[in-house]
Amino acid sequence: MKFAILTPSRQRPGRLDNFIQSVHNLAKEKDRVYTYNYIDSDDPRVNAYIEYQRKQPENNINHIGVPQSVSKSWNVVAKLAFDSGADVLIMGNDDMLYRTQDWDVLLEKEIEKYPDQIYCMWFEDYINGANHCAFPIISRLWYQTLGYFAPGIFNFGYNDTWVFDIGKRINRTHFIPHIVNEHLHFTTGKSAADETTQRNRTTERGNLYALDKVIFEKTEQERELEAEKLRVYIR
Repeated sequence: MKFAILTPSRQRPGRLDNFIQSVHNLAKEKDRVYTYNYIDSDDPRVNAYIEYQRKQPENNINHIGVPQSVSKSWNVVAKLAFDSGADVLIMGNDDMLYRTQDWDVLLEKEIEKYPDQIYCMWFEDYINGANHCAFPIISRLWYQTLGYFAPGIFNFGYNDTWVFDIGKRINRTHFIPHIVNEHLHFTTGKSAADETTQRNRTTERGNLYALDKVIFEKTEQERELEAEKLRVYIR
């Protein structure tokens, strides 16, 4: 089983490096774990990302592309992972750290509970717990059926909520409390708000979360249609 962790990142090369190292160092079967990262071509620190990549595992792939919403960027690296044969697609984040040894083996055991390969899983992030799937895990079949990892319609937020909502509609959500990917979100005091934080929340573009909430609330019917596509495979 091949795992792909997908992470858009901006102006956080050091944080992304820490995340990548935690993912690969704690995996038991390291040759089947891949990290795919989307870096904006206009990122002021793009050269630092390139420099860090020289010391990162061979299974780490940085894609440098046009600046766009993370909702679209996730889909670019998801396609790279899918085309390379990934069986499992996992949402990553550059302010997160994996904390559980042999997380890949433990995750595989959970996936085996769903032989039809339709599931929306997530780890403990020390913020949301079982209440919300902040970093969804989906199968190759899920991605292939819907044709995307993130819906591509959001400015910044609600990508995880979209996937989680579809999972709830088909009764296929699965929380994994014994695997931890700690989210070092600035609101917890575990990291500082930086330029990327300000860019996505308080710039002249407005609060992107507020804008995306409106989009999410207007697209309930679309998610029900997507859920129906996945129900076909449930056994």
